[in-house]
Amino acid sequence: MEGVYRVWAAIVAAAVIVQIGFAGYGAFYVAHKVDDAPVNEDIFMDGWGLHSGFGYLVILSGLLLLLFALAARLGKRRVLRALGLFGLLIVQMLLAWFGFEFPVIGILHPINAFLILGLVGTIAYEAWRGPGRVERVAGGV
Repeated sequence: MEGVYRVWAAIVAAAVIVQIGFAGYGAFYVAHKVDDAPVNEDIFMDGWGLHSGFGYLVILSGLLLLLFALAARLGKRRVLRALGLFGLLIVQMLLAWFGFEFPVIGILHPINAFLILGLVGTIAYEAWRGPGRVERVAGGV
């Protein structure tokens, strides 16, 4: 089961990178359409639909990572990291939802994305390099 967790951690990390790319696509798509005509909701969603839809798959992938961590009995630290990732993914969804109503909250959405990227990168790195390696590198040993 640890092998499944390892591969899935890499898949989740790749999915987060793709999701960030979809955000860039959405932003530039809508910016390009502003030159052609006023941007309505349909045009907006044409650009941001990939980011929005794929985001739910990323959240699901984070939940599966947590379940794989539990099933593989990887230890408290690694399970808590997976739980933390899933929590950040839920917060990310909530920030997106509330950001539409209160745009100032939208500031936190990309900042949280960086936290997600850092955590999932750490999780994937540790899954492939073995437990304890991240602490030795971070501690300068």
